[in-house]
Amino acid sequence: MKIAEACVSLLSCILLFSGHGVFALSYDYSATTECLAAPERARYGGGMMEFNQGTNGTKFILLQDKTHSLQAVKLEEGNLYTFSAWIRIGKGSESVTVDVMFNASDGKLIHGGETIAKKGCWSLLKGGIVAESSGLVEILLMSRAKGVDIWVDSVSLQPFTPKQWRSHQEKSINKVRKKKLSFAVTYANKTAVDGALISIHQTESGFQFGCGMNHNILTSEGYRKWFASRFKATSFTNEMKWYSTEKVQGDENYTVADAMMKFAKRNGISVRGHTIFWDNQRMQPKWINDLGPTELKKAVTRRLNSVVSRYAGQLTGWDVMNENLHFHFFEDKLGENASYVLYSMAYHLDPSTTLFMNEYNTIEDSKDPTSTASKYKTKLEKILSFPGNKGLKAAIGLQGHFGAEKPNIVFMRSALDILGTMGLPIWLTEVDVRKGPNQAEYLEDILREAYSHPAVKGIIIFGGPKVSGFDVMTLADSEFKATRIGEVVDKLIEEWKSGRKDVRTNGRGWCEVSLFHGDYEVNVYHPFTKLSAASSFKVTEDMENSTVFVQFHV
Repeated sequence: MKIAEACVSLLSCILLFSGHGVFALSYDYSATTECLAAPERARYGGGMMEFNQGTNGTKFILLQDKTHSLQAVKLEEGNLYTFSAWIRIGKGSESVTVDVMFNASDGKLIHGGETIAKKGCWSLLKGGIVAESSGLVEILLMSRAKGVDIWVDSVSLQPFTPKQWRSHQEKSINKVRKKKLSFAVTYANKTAVDGALISIHQTESGFQFGCGMNHNILTSEGYRKWFASRFKATSFTNEMKWYSTEKVQGDENYTVADAMMKFAKRNGISVRGHTIFWDNQRMQPKWINDLGPTELKKAVTRRLNSVVSRYAGQLTGWDVMNENLHFHFFEDKLGENASYVLYSMAYHLDPSTTLFMNEYNTIEDSKDPTSTASKYKTKLEKILSFPGNKGLKAAIGLQGHFGAEKPNIVFMRSALDILGTMGLPIWLTEVDVRKGPNQAEYLEDILREAYSHPAVKGIIIFGGPKVSGFDVMTLADSEFKATRIGEVVDKLIEEWKSGRKDVRTNGRGWCEVSLFHGDYEVNVYHPFTKLSAASSFKVTEDMENSTVFVQFHV
């Protein structure tokens, strides 16, 4: 008891402030899942919790207690608070999950993030909270094991106003979604052309922002026009799933999926394959339940060979095993390595196609302990390290089914930070927000957060016009007029492309412009000589030459 009291005494030495001295700091996207010999210094110098690693050589020790209070702090409604700390185990288990919780005065307990702490080394816990009201909030560290010593160091709680947070998003968008290009216009003899008018038109976005699609698109011309005019990426909701293509054992029918693929190709729409298998027992073809292990293995092999071979080279990616963290139907039936084997088989059948691990609640529900960022990363690493999977092109699929309550954008960003350490492309694959008075506002917050994050390479929302049957997010009415939430989507589509830009060269024949990644057409015209030229070019994230040369020929 005396040791515990001493521990509390140490913790109470942390100097806390109620938002004083808050500056427009840049957001720290860095994260690590490595267990380090020594903790790094506290982010933002500690922020509201001014405690840096190494202060007096002390380490905070939480003894044999599943919940421990760090301190109560005053939060301001609407502000966003990033939390980070370095955690290790002193004695007890070899590893244990440690969560940060925010306990409001009204008794509401909000989960803000977690880490897997280990014995003898330091793990980063990164997360946070969006304050729903002003007042005192108690910061708790919680473990899921008894009799474990938990050491804490380099604690940080940094507040940001909504305006500051939006400025981080805009700064990141300008950095990771755009490229600054120079245009050089000359005559055939290399003489610079002063005063040339350059009209730049973006024909296609370089970012995969798309929408889910279902079979209703085959019978509604309005739905087809609505979709093709907005989106260049999609996933089919059910039409490629096993229970749709083989309702009766041995009777495969790809008629609907093939027709949707034909529509997509005709309109230049890329397709993510969803899904080869689903690990949820309730989402299998009904006849599966009557099969023993041997027959099931044969059926699984036939299914994988059939669907992967049919669409090989035609998809931007495949969800191989859907919701592999929450469910384990195939592992229960075929052994604990079942998913790893199926990823390997899919890879060798279609080695050029990216294979996704698709999961829910990793970014949208901080209360779900099953699919946290750290657990997701551990599972995907096991898939990639399985014998035969070397060279597998992998990507991270995060569904993003958000509730009607205000999303914890800070938690979402921290999860993306952690998964971003894998260096793999991250896609939000099924984004929707449940109906509520703030549905449109919350969707915009989520999409802006995803689009601005450096590790995110694609977003697929799940919604559509009324005729599509997407009842969670209806983006247009029966006349295809945008609803309030549809207006948000249309606004962001326009905001995230360069559209048409008109610029003029200077005396050196140069001009400079910042453009979103994508495909462009450029027309150059000189009003005095009447000379003109046209060309096309592509702006990419990794393009080496950032100058577009245009030459007039007499």
